[in-house]
Amino acid sequence: MFIVPISNAIQPVESIFDSKNTAAVADSVDNPQFSDVFKEIFTDVQETQRVVQEDSVRLAMGDVDDLHTIYNNMTKAAVAVETFVAIKDAAVNAYDKVLQITM
Repeated sequence: MFIVPISNAIQPVESIFDSKNTAAVADSVDNPQFSDVFKEIFTDVQETQRVVQEDSVRLAMGDVDDLHTIYNNMTKAAVAVETFVAIKDAAVNAYDKVLQITM
């Protein structure tokens, strides 16, 4: 029977206190802040609303050849607004629960 020798390639396990700074940096890259996500969703809502407004002007002017694109843009805008409102409601509910915590 062959026994595999322990090599120098094995690294010691770091303690929690040693890896605290590196974990915080890696965590911020992997997990963005809530405010960043909220701003990105808000920007998406603004962009979809702008596209729908442009489409409605083009439709009123008679410059539209494909109504399905306008319908798709309207649906995207509606879903973006619904998502934004749902996330806002969840954040407000979570904040209310945190305020109700007694110390």
